[in-house]
Amino acid sequence: MDLNSFLTELYVMIDAWWQAQPDAHAPPLGRPTQLSPSEVLTLAVVAQWPRWRSERDFWRFADQHLRAAFPRLCSQSQFNRRVRAAEPLLRRLQQALAAQLTTPDAVYHVVDTTLIPAIERVRACRHGLFAGEASFGRCVSKTEWVYGFKVALTVDPQGVITTFGLATANGDERAIGAVLIGREQYPAYLADKGFASVDWERTCWEQYGSRVAATPTKTAKRAWPASATRWAAGKRQVIEQVINHLKDLFALERHRAKTLGGVLARVAAKVTAYTAGQVLNQFHGRPLRQLADLLI
Repeated sequence: MDLNSFLTELYVMIDAWWQAQPDAHAPPLGRPTQLSPSEVLTLAVVAQWPRWRSERDFWRFADQHLRAAFPRLCSQSQFNRRVRAAEPLLRRLQQALAAQLTTPDAVYHVVDTTLIPAIERVRACRHGLFAGEASFGRCVSKTEWVYGFKVALTVDPQGVITTFGLATANGDERAIGAVLIGREQYPAYLADKGFASVDWERTCWEQYGSRVAATPTKTAKRAWPASATRWAAGKRQVIEQVINHLKDLFALERHRAKTLGGVLARVAAKVTAYTAGQVLNQFHGRPLRQLADLLI
């Protein structure tokens, strides 16, 4: 899809959603804004595509080439402030788009977490950026320590992100997992051994009505047979693929934010961009997760 078609379809989709929101027609507070909420959301989503190396690179491109489509385009600093302020709207938009893709007959959803750095470890200090907000967490797959945050996701078997959240890197996976499960309350979830706990699984069932099948460790008394472990690992691969898409295609680990609000807004924008791409793929009859060549 060429850029003009991509922008047009994305803007129409986002504006149709925004116009249906209860707060879309409320009188604005403060000074009138140059860009409408639909325009801010559209530009925030498009900026995440790998065609541009960074948000600054995208804004320079928009300033030179997209003035015809967005004649009231503001300065980069103003645009960044609008995107940070629109983080709750990005979350709502992502949920609405995901609802168009998910089906209620899915047997289970998958929950998992991944680490993203806040800044480089050598620059991390007690009084530096994100002091008191980020923390050190160990990335098992890379066998290294990361100073940053933990992004938690739940996805359906098609690879649609149904909900997401952010926690400190050293936070307990079960704690953030319980928040997502409580928010979504889907009947069944698959999780890896990092979530395994009889008490936690019982709590999810009693409080949220959700059964969680977390693969126990091999040394646990309730260890699964090898065949069941392989089956669960195969089904959980979908969330690993989603995380790889977010990191490789939408640069989840290279957010370049300097504040917690900036991290939240960028994570929300990247997840929304991923989901919006899936909606466009569905509209054009393409595989949902074939996103690399969606925008040419």
